[in-house]
Amino acid sequence: MMRALVVAVCLVCGASAEASLTEQARRYQEAWYLENGLHELARAASEYRQLAHSEGVDGSLAARALLRAGACYRALGRIDEASKVEVEARRRFPAETDKLASYRIEVLHKQLDEAFNVAENATASQAIVQFLQSLDLAAVHRICDWCYRQASEKRSSDPLGSIAALRKAIAISTYLRQIERSAFAQKLIGDIYASLGRYEDAIAAYRKAQEAFPTARDACAWAQMGIAEAHWLRGRLAEAVEAYRAVVRDYPGQLSQVLWSQLWMGEAYRAAGKLADARAAWRWVLEEFNEPAFADELALTARLLGQGQPGRAVRLPKDEFANDVAYFLGVEQELRGHPERARGYYQRCIELSKDNDWPQRLAERAVARLAEPK
Repeated sequence: MMRALVVAVCLVCGASAEASLTEQARRYQEAWYLENGLHELARAASEYRQLAHSEGVDGSLAARALLRAGACYRALGRIDEASKVEVEARRRFPAETDKLASYRIEVLHKQLDEAFNVAENATASQAIVQFLQSLDLAAVHRICDWCYRQASEKRSSDPLGSIAALRKAIAISTYLRQIERSAFAQKLIGDIYASLGRYEDAIAAYRKAQEAFPTARDACAWAQMGIAEAHWLRGRLAEAVEAYRAVVRDYPGQLSQVLWSQLWMGEAYRAAGKLADARAAWRWVLEEFNEPAFADELALTARLLGQGQPGRAVRLPKDEFANDVAYFLGVEQELRGHPERARGYYQRCIELSKDNDWPQRLAERAVARLAEPK
């Protein structure tokens, strides 16, 4: 008898709980219609919040309701209220909020793909922004970081997949006003295209970085150098020289890029058989730069001009410029008439380069050239 009574009570409770969930879902749909059908955002936000504070409300539904209320407030320009309910959602329902963000990543990716498929379609871009506004800021940051991690993980094994992930990441980080991050990511797309030998696509990507993010001058200056490198690898040395010259002209405050542009401009002249112009470009570095921070680069430049100590070993830097330095040490040895030593440095440059990074292709060409019978 007791067992039958327990079973009966459970059935009644189960039916009651199911009815309660159905009622909660109905209230959520009514609030959603107020928001998206009637565009009565203030009423919708109020209904969402009342639902979230109902007795016995389902945690997942409450978290979703609070985030929708935040989206309504943001659309109304009531940012403080939006932040308040978003914080409440994370505080009261942390697990549900995390699950909701993870679940919606897939939806976000589909919307981003649609946007890129229709190019500059403003409606698609607006849909992406609307979707992002429906999430609390912490969730958007998590999704953004996830996209950047995906791009990094795919860089070597699936470079085109990495580009797709970067485009999504750029859309989100730009929404978050992370302009510098977006600019460097767009520049990285150019680097990946260049590593694949798709030089025209690389140039287009570099120029897009400059056009879309003109205030990110550090990234834009590196993008300009990328344009020069792509021209060079296509065999257009005159265009490469002009692109390097544009770094000095358009980004004079970016000292590192200006210095390396002059060094590479000199090497482009040398490759074209214009040794006097090459030396003039390198002398400009010694005459114009007196910054202690560039002491190693100035010492390298002096060696290119025959002013260094030929027997003195040079320590390669432990940074991304190690392969550049190795390449120019090869150039120095060629200028001094030591092709075997030069080939050793060019080979070292290749070993230090990652993912066909500049100047790996030039070093490979130099090794092949020096191996040819005289």
